[in-house]
Amino acid sequence: MSKRGCICLLIFICGKFLTAQNYYPIRHDGKLPRGYILDKIYEAGKTVHLTQPAESQLSAPGQIPFNFYFYNKPYTQYKVSDNGYITFDLTQNVSLNPDTVLPLNSILGFWQDFKLQQLPVPNDGIGVQAFSYTVGQAPSRAHIIQFYGLTLKSDLLDKPITNASIYAFAIILYEGSAGRFDVVFSPYGNKELYGTIGCNNEDNTSHKILNDTLCKLPFQFSFDPENFIVYQFAKGTQPDYDLAIREIKLGKIYQANAIVNFTGVLANTGKKEVSSLYLNYAINAGDTISHFIDGINLKGGGEGSYSFSHPVSWLSGATGSLNDVNFWLSKPGGMEDEISSNSNIHRKVLRNNNNYTALRNILFEEATGAWCGYCPDAHLLLKNAIKQHGSRIVPVSYHIEDSMSNESGNIILSNFVTSYPDAILDRKIFLGSTSTWMTEVNNRLNVKAPVAIQIEERSFNEQTREIGYRVRVKFTDYWYGNLRLGSIVTENNVRGNALPNIWSQYNYYSKDHAGGVGGSSHPLYNEKEHMDGYIHQYVQKAMPGGPWGNASVIPQLVTPNSEYTMDYTYVLPAATFVHYEVDNNTEYCNTVDVPGQNEGWNIPANINLIGYVAEYNDTDVMDRPVINAGQRRLWDLSNTVAELKRKGPLVIFPNPADNEAGLKMELEHASGVKVLVTNQVGDIVLDEYYGNLSSGSNLLFLKTSGLASGIYQVYVITESETFISRLSILR
Repeated sequence: MSKRGCICLLIFICGKFLTAQNYYPIRHDGKLPRGYILDKIYEAGKTVHLTQPAESQLSAPGQIPFNFYFYNKPYTQYKVSDNGYITFDLTQNVSLNPDTVLPLNSILGFWQDFKLQQLPVPNDGIGVQAFSYTVGQAPSRAHIIQFYGLTLKSDLLDKPITNASIYAFAIILYEGSAGRFDVVFSPYGNKELYGTIGCNNEDNTSHKILNDTLCKLPFQFSFDPENFIVYQFAKGTQPDYDLAIREIKLGKIYQANAIVNFTGVLANTGKKEVSSLYLNYAINAGDTISHFIDGINLKGGGEGSYSFSHPVSWLSGATGSLNDVNFWLSKPGGMEDEISSNSNIHRKVLRNNNNYTALRNILFEEATGAWCGYCPDAHLLLKNAIKQHGSRIVPVSYHIEDSMSNESGNIILSNFVTSYPDAILDRKIFLGSTSTWMTEVNNRLNVKAPVAIQIEERSFNEQTREIGYRVRVKFTDYWYGNLRLGSIVTENNVRGNALPNIWSQYNYYSKDHAGGVGGSSHPLYNEKEHMDGYIHQYVQKAMPGGPWGNASVIPQLVTPNSEYTMDYTYVLPAATFVHYEVDNNTEYCNTVDVPGQNEGWNIPANINLIGYVAEYNDTDVMDRPVINAGQRRLWDLSNTVAELKRKGPLVIFPNPADNEAGLKMELEHASGVKVLVTNQVGDIVLDEYYGNLSSGSNLLFLKTSGLASGIYQVYVITESETFISRLSILR
């Protein structure tokens, strides 16, 4: 755009700033709704409005799944322009270029003369689209319209281009009558390019343009969403003086007499620049401790921030005391702060002994699905974490849109997960990319825990199939919060019939899928693209007490050595057995079709019982961290293996074995049969349940492909007798 064109637009806009209750922008970088993903273009679950080729084009109407109030009027549809804006005026059929009048009833992400066109090498792998998706739960949803891979119309793309010639930004519409929207800028594009950012009402009588003129592309070279540039547009009158606390580093629990420093980040969200202010705090409504800061020249509208530190530390507070702590900002530029709610923090802070002696176990919640081709690689990562850390990893796999999904699991997924595979540690650390999983696991294991979890009083009624158990928790120190005691039931070794994407796991790493996305060295390379008989582990079945746990079991303030319990029940549905027409017996799949052995799911021997303690924020679902967790098998015989005595003959063949061994035995009575294999130091390395077998001669097959060469002890346990023998593995 020419400079002459810039001046013309500026004059046109300035003459129209007459009406009250317009929008005004506040910069708040990184403030994005949970679920915003720059690369959503490469994932499912989006609506494509425009794709290449498109030039000066408006899309068909797109749908907003809620009423979005724009200049006080509700809208549920909009059109998308390839020139970087959306309009709620569905009668518009022409995409307007800059140097013309502002588009009516529009939000301008970055209004420029763009074009959607195929990118040349080396950027031909970058997508080119305008698309949308919705995140969150009613009444707090956000509808995101992303522009990705745009280029200027003047770019002929007849030679390789750099990322500076590719543009990516988004418009986010928020549910609610306030009519708030955001404009988000990602690290693509030429930071010297001028464009228009803002909005215009339906008759051109009220509009707001960022900086009241054309501005350079907001640019910050970082692919971390926390650093994406965000302008929040709110409706109303922007105050002259308004300080806001962006962050304060104040925990909820400190050791008695520990030094507490009040540090954080603040911003000036008022119109006028601020050169001075006060930092203040008070403990238990005591004296105000103030500190004056001068000479900071803090720009308005959130443009810029200031890292603060109050020079006077807080040291008081007896062990076990619960303190009211107030921290606030005041007197910006010597004036009154016009909105105090965003510059005042009030918290309860506990002083304790810092005596956290309980072993930290991680509640590792995985988001997966049989249809998810990348998910089996994530399954391997979770198995590797368990292999390294044993029972300190408490795994739960939530399935969606397959035969293992359920309502309680979907609640967790809908609140925390936007892509698959994904995972959460203790509902506190959101992992995202699988490349970070093991690092975050190792870091989290080093965090001390103030409470121990035990699973007790386990029972299973074979007639009613009711499982009963007790979760007992014991605190090692004072603790404070809105605490919940919760439980999860999971199942291992789950298999279903040969149904692709429903039971049979989709596998992008297979050589049959485009040559395997992980290459020939990947462990899943020689597996099928749809793995019939795939053995699903840690499958979430139920959440007795609800997905957030039981309230009112644990008081808000607990004392050292205090214990609390909750009894849970779960009725296990009838056992289901499966049948396969084609064998697929591998390290990850089992389609052995021997009567009595083809258990699929709802097998008591495969059930795990989990307990956990979590904090619960009534208003913020992202602030419900798990303090500690524990688990135990429903049928846990690991403590009694050493006491078992041989009561009958057992034949194992071949012996030595390689990948599979046959087990032949004579049963006195029909019975459920469990097989345990232990190594030379007594650790259980295989734990399998074979369902109900008839009396007399029986033949079982034991998969041993995962065992290293060596000598093992095999225990075949029935309801009335136990067989013991040795097994050699030779490779």
